[in-house]
Amino acid sequence: MLKVFPFIFLIFMFFGCTKEPKPAKAPVIPMPPSTQLEKFEQNWPPKYCQDEDCIDISDLKNQFNMNDASQENKKIVKHITFPSKEYKKLSSRGHSVIYGQIAIQTSNGRRIVGSNARLYLNPYTSYSKQWYNENYLQGNRMNSADDRLYKYLRFTTANDDGRFIFKNIPKGKYYLVGAMMCGDECGFDSVKNIRIASEVSVDNNGTVAARLFRTFGK
Repeated sequence: MLKVFPFIFLIFMFFGCTKEPKPAKAPVIPMPPSTQLEKFEQNWPPKYCQDEDCIDISDLKNQFNMNDASQENKKIVKHITFPSKEYKKLSSRGHSVIYGQIAIQTSNGRRIVGSNARLYLNPYTSYSKQWYNENYLQGNRMNSADDRLYKYLRFTTANDDGRFIFKNIPKGKYYLVGAMMCGDECGFDSVKNIRIASEVSVDNNGTVAARLFRTFGK
């Protein structure tokens, strides 16, 4: 009996302590010619970025929003007049940090992280609030956003594990928006570009953990 016990113990250690498999990674969105974030801000929108394979702001450019598969049959909502005074009051520099992870979980519990997903911060204003309610939540299409908006957006790219960080963020409220790819595992016939958005708030010199997360699929 004593000779059998070590053998049973080894079996338990091997099968009982097996690590949980790492989450799957979503298909990588092709990187634009330059990944330097400062160039995104200086030259936005990039001339070489003509479709949803690049940084996804299609919800701001009157494109199909994969957040709602029936959007093509919905009304087109016109943006309110761009509130210049409201945007001019926004601080351009801060000391706060927003970090987190973007991921999708399928209905069977599989987690897919947004490898190299693109993300942006959109300051909370009456203009962005209309976009969030009409386009993201209700799935309505909108006419193209005013070009003056882009100077107020901040961009970043997630790493291989879908983790991201925004630095030097001014105090305020923002819409955090990211896009990642998902196909059959999310119940689609082909790979789709999925947008995920949430509201975040930061204080002066604060650090905020944010998670962009949605459930899809089979």
